[in-house]
Amino acid sequence: MSDRGLVVHQQALADIEEALARASEAITAHLTGVLDTADSQLRGWTEETPSRQAQRDYERRLRAGIERLTAALDDVRGEVAHHREDARSTEVENVAIVG
Repeated sequence: MSDRGLVVHQQALADIEEALARASEAITAHLTGVLDTADSQLRGWTEETPSRQAQRDYERRLRAGIERLTAALDDVRGEVAHHREDARSTEVENVAIVG
């Protein structure tokens, strides 16, 4: 019979959480900067032109996509945190049982 077990490196999970948070912030900052730059360069377009309306529509959809993406990253980060906390609780319980 083989021993089965699961090894969890809590610091690795904490590092993943931090990386996901940084990725979410970096994505938001970069794409918001790009959109703001584009907007500043297109200020000469009047709001009534089809081109400006299409650009505004695309920008709204892109910003919504950014929000969905960062929300998904935050959800993953939350699940990683949950598993890290569960691993810690299990470790504490196992030490209490063995001790």
